[in-house]
Amino acid sequence: MRHETTVAIAASPAEVWAVLADVLNWPEWTPTATSIAALDGELRVGHRFLVKQPGVAAAVWDVVEVEPGASFVWATRFGGGRMVATHRIEATDAGSEVRLQIDFTGGFAWLLTPVVAGRIRRFVESEAAALKRTCEAPDD
Repeated sequence: MRHETTVAIAASPAEVWAVLADVLNWPEWTPTATSIAALDGELRVGHRFLVKQPGVAAAVWDVVEVEPGASFVWATRFGGGRMVATHRIEATDAGSEVRLQIDFTGGFAWLLTPVVAGRIRRFVESEAAALKRTCEAPDD
């Protein structure tokens, strides 16, 4: 299963990256994260984060790819399968375009997809909307 969404944000890629890469503060701006704790430190390949989301058991997400200022990918094991979340920022004439993508594969993914697909879609869409609101909010 794959779900992907793209959102245009009227902010520079650097401004969007500052919000997106600061994963410990996600609970401040997105309803899809209740709490996030760094298990190894900052957002770097090989580092892990304990992520708690509403209605979902806490999961350890392993950072598997980081391109500072542009993208990061992290992955977790879930129900005998693997979830991979990709976050990519591209510059546009009007600011940035952000693509959020979740891939759920392996194990019992085929069996669990009908159960989790709706929640995954809602979380990805909600995160994209919250990121847009946060990045476009006027500075106080």
